[in-house]
Amino acid sequence: MPATVLVLGATGRTGRRVVSLLAEQGHTIRAASRTPGNPAGSVTPVRLDWDDPTTYLPALEGVDAIYQWFPISPDPTTEVAALLDDAKTAGVRRVVHLSNTTAQLSGSGFPTHGVERFLETGPVPATILRPNVFAENFSEHPAILQGIRTGVVTIPAGEGRVAPISVEDIAAAAAVALTQDGHQRKTYSLTGPDSLSFSDMTAIVGEAAGKPVRYQAMDPVEFREALLGGGTPGQVADFYATMYEGIRNDSAAEVTDDVQRLTGRPPISFADYARAAAALWR
Repeated sequence: MPATVLVLGATGRTGRRVVSLLAEQGHTIRAASRTPGNPAGSVTPVRLDWDDPTTYLPALEGVDAIYQWFPISPDPTTEVAALLDDAKTAGVRRVVHLSNTTAQLSGSGFPTHGVERFLETGPVPATILRPNVFAENFSEHPAILQGIRTGVVTIPAGEGRVAPISVEDIAAAAAVALTQDGHQRKTYSLTGPDSLSFSDMTAIVGEAAGKPVRYQAMDPVEFREALLGGGTPGQVADFYATMYEGIRNDSAAEVTDDVQRLTGRPPISFADYARAAAALWR
């Protein structure tokens, strides 16, 4: 049956694709943001500000399911707990939380880990999605995209391998968990079909683009200092530093079949993604 889904981060890389897919399937979407725009078809913009708990309950009116990522704050579990308390009051039946494949590697005090631990027994049954590195980082992340255009992609990933996943597959998996039973209180590690180093991926990108592109490992300390120097909040810099530490240690190299299990189809390979995105790099 058609559902009403509140999508947080509705203009983000996964959020906008979740909105589009759910709309195609005939569901009603409430697109949450601090400054909502105008309604469009089955998408209704609503105001939800993580820093203002009074906006939570109005945004949740009539909602069946929530798609969310944790807020950028020193203790995001506090905001997530408050939102889901209101969600239970509003009669929300499920929440799908976008986490990260390296979340479980961090200490118990790390924000991503803390949110996951809360959701496992939270007031609304949750599905936790742990995607691997986004394939679309190569076409939608400004620094990586600029590196491809200049021929050198610089990232602090060492020689670690990942199993890159297309955000199209993440959105498809999220849509299933948001609208179908059987996925509550479960965690899925979403990966593509191949385990690749960043050297492998830049070579694939270069072949698709018809130009030489190479990978250059960046010093992790310099990476974090560059983030902080550019105005990135400390907890965000820590999040990315932890993520790349996991990658360097090959902790994100494992390939799973969770996309197939959720969506009924195999995930998009990085090579297929690169061929489809090649025009952006030429």
